[in-house]
Amino acid sequence: MATTPAQQHPDAALIRDWALYGPRDPEIATLVERLAIEKQMRLDEIEKLIVETLIRALSDQS
Repeated sequence: MATTPAQQHPDAALIRDWALYGPRDPEIATLVERLAIEKQMRLDEIEKLIVETLIRALSDQS
């Protein structure tokens, strides 16, 4: 079986676990909660913001 770039990454196992267990940094959950409460944002809006920010970060690397 061929090795993918993600499997070669030193954090490959942590990256795979992300979808199951969520972020390891509790500040992320705290910030999500603050956005929901202080800005009255829905979780789907916050997730969209996260996705857009990650896409922008990937684009900036090119």
